[in-house]
Amino acid sequence: MMLKNCFHTDENNHDHIPYSSAGFPYTCIYTDLKQYAGRCVPWHWHTSMEIVSVIRGEVEVRTQDQSCLLHAGDTVFVNAGVLHTYRASGTGEAQSYAHLFHMDFLSGADNSIFEEKYFLPVSRCTSLQSWVIHPDTRERMEMITAALNAVKLMQDEPEGYEFEIRSQLCRFWMGLLKETEEIRKTAPSKNTADSERIKLMMDYIRDHYSEPVTAEEIAASAGISTRESSRCFRRCIGVSPMEHLTQYRIRRASKALRETAKTVLEISEECGFSSASYFSKVFRDVTGLTPKQYQKQYRMSEN
Repeated sequence: MMLKNCFHTDENNHDHIPYSSAGFPYTCIYTDLKQYAGRCVPWHWHTSMEIVSVIRGEVEVRTQDQSCLLHAGDTVFVNAGVLHTYRASGTGEAQSYAHLFHMDFLSGADNSIFEEKYFLPVSRCTSLQSWVIHPDTRERMEMITAALNAVKLMQDEPEGYEFEIRSQLCRFWMGLLKETEEIRKTAPSKNTADSERIKLMMDYIRDHYSEPVTAEEIAASAGISTRESSRCFRRCIGVSPMEHLTQYRIRRASKALRETAKTVLEISEECGFSSASYFSKVFRDVTGLTPKQYQKQYRMSEN
C-alpha cells in the first residue's frame, strides 16, 4: 500500500520514516510539494539512504554543497546523513516518489562482504552528497526503471514483493556504483564540521522554538561564536540562524494548522511568535496565504 503525502520531518529535523517494522527497514513515499508550506520539504537529514524519482513537474534538490533541478523522469540519490531540502520549481506541479532504506536492507548482516564491498564505499564518501541520474543512456534508464519498478511493487504488494523490491534496488545500486566510481576514487574528503554544527544548532532550535531565542543562544549550543554560527548557516543552507528559526516556526505552525482545530492566536503563541498579527504577516510572506486561508485550502484538498 503506497503511503501518500506523508514525507515530513520529526521534531529533530530528521525524516520521520514510517517503516512498517524494524524487520523491513524500507518505505516508499509519494510527495506532492504543493501540500507543504512554501512548497518545500525543509532542511533535514536521516540515517537512511534515499532515492527520489520525479514523476511530474520540476523539483530543486539542494544539499550543503550542491544544487540541481530535476525534471519529470529524473532520479536523484541522496546519501545517508546529508543535510538536504526539496523545493518545487515555479508554480506548477511537483510530485515524486521517494525510497528510503537503511543500508542493511540491501547489504544484510553487519560487517558482511556486501556491506564492506558495495555500501560503505558510498556511505563513507563525504564528497558524494547526492547524485543525479538523467534518462540519457541505456544504463541510466535501467536505473530509473528499477526505482519505478520498486514503486509499483510497493503499491501492489504481490506475493514476495519484499524480495522483488530489494532486487530492484540492488539493480539500481549496481548502476550507482558504476556512476560514482570516479568521484569515490578521486574526490578529496570533505570537512564535515559545518554540518555537525548545523545539526546541533537545529536541535537547539527544535527544543526551544516556542520560547524567545537569541542568536547568541543558538551559537552557544554548538560551542561557537555568533559570527561563526552565522557563517556556518550561510555556508551550509544559505540563511541566517534567525531566518532558519523563523522557517522552523512556520513549519511547526503549518503542521498545527493542518492537524488541529486550534486558533491562529493559539498557534502563534505556541510557535514562539510575538503576536498573531506578526505571525500572519510572516506566514503569508512564506506561503502566499494567511494562516486561515492555508488551513482552508489544505482541508479542501484533503476532501
